[in-house]
Amino acid sequence: MFLWSSFVELLRVALFAFAHVCGGSLGGGIIALSLMIRLALLPLTLRIALRAHAHQRLMQTLKPEIDRLQRRHANNPLALARSTRALHARHGVEFPPRGTFLGALVQMPIGGAVYQTVASAARHAARFLWVRDLSRPDALVASIAAGLAGAAVMAGPASPTSRTTAGLAAAATFLLAWRLSAGVGLYWVASNTVGVVQSLLVRRAASRGAT
Repeated sequence: MFLWSSFVELLRVALFAFAHVCGGSLGGGIIALSLMIRLALLPLTLRIALRAHAHQRLMQTLKPEIDRLQRRHANNPLALARSTRALHARHGVEFPPRGTFLGALVQMPIGGAVYQTVASAARHAARFLWVRDLSRPDALVASIAAGLAGAAVMAGPASPTSRTTAGLAAAATFLLAWRLSAGVGLYWVASNTVGVVQSLLVRRAASRGAT
């Protein structure tokens, strides 16, 4: 608990230091801190995203064979499970993809601490650009955060479910950002901006791998 509170306090000091650099703008400090943390995590999150994409491509490659196994063992679930596990083992398929669990262990506490820091700071009424009060929700901030969440999905490698996933991500982000403070919305704007960059990098790597 001491380590957690110390880390949150360190982030709080960093946030207000960024705000000072941004001319005393709390909104600017929130964006700067959020970008700094998200960019620092980018090498890790990008590696996980690339592995997840490679896993997805491998599963698509194996789908015809999995379909054949399902038809062959339609009346024998145990045989189907054994055959599917053997197929995955032959092709090195891991569930979940390697590094996913460790990545979550790293990202979750850091993301939680940044969110707690931003949410606490955003309780103070402050103006930023068109936002009159960062402690209250703002429809435009929520819309921008939602648009970037959807764009982060669409910017990645194309898939049959991209549009649906992008719509769900945008809708969920808007509903959450609309209910919370504009300060938290700015945090999502900054984080989702880096998310778009990450998706573009994954798409570029995927296109290179396909050529």
